[in-house]
Amino acid sequence: RRFKFNLEAVLRLAQKALEDERIKLASILKAFNQQKEILSNMQETSFKMQQEIDDYLNQESFQPEMIENYFAFLRRINSDIETQKRIIERTQLDILKQQLSAKQAYIKVKSLENLKEKEKEKYNKELEQEEFKLMDDIVNSKRIIA
Repeated sequence: RRFKFNLEAVLRLAQKALEDERIKLASILKAFNQQKEILSNMQETSFKMQQEIDDYLNQESFQPEMIENYFAFLRRINSDIETQKRIIERTQLDILKQQLSAKQAYIKVKSLENLKEKEKEKYNKELEQEEFKLMDDIVNSKRIIA
């Protein structure tokens, strides 16, 4: 008779759930990295805008409307940067939640795999004992015949 793990279907389902959790985590991490890149671009734009304002202020031809436009755009960029930072914070919380879900799924899979391994070891020991018993019976039957 062959070894059969009674909870094999449960183990397969747990492994599938773990894979799903890992895929979700990878998706959230990808979005997080994209959000960080967007923030970096916004910060770079803000820095360039600040330099343009400084360069414009150092020119001899000074137009107050132009300065006001620059500052309005800079305020808008800075507001967008703050919004993006809040989005990143929420995504970090989502990452932590998803990591916890993936960890719990991993623990479930690992415990089922450990249970399967223990049952297989028990099966192998029983099989070994049966073989010894069978060998012993063969040896004893040959003694009786002789």
